[in-house]
Amino acid sequence: MAAGRFNWRRYCTPQTYFGQEICVTPLHCSYGQIGYTVHFPYSNMPEVEYDWEMGKLTVDEENWKEYFRHSEQ
Repeated sequence: MAAGRFNWRRYCTPQTYFGQEICVTPLHCSYGQIGYTVHFPYSNMPEVEYDWEMGKLTVDEENWKEYFRHSEQ
């Protein structure tokens, strides 16, 4: 996602991605779209958010690197 290779527009309606249903919701502010949120309906998977204006990728509202560092412990 951070590398810009995820085709988020394709998933604005729920679809299957590698066997898991996902849905993308665009993130907007007063001057336009600034990123998107990926959520996984009908599962307990974490929510992923990418803010391309800030260059920030989060998992359940935590920096993605920190999130995975904590999940490895």
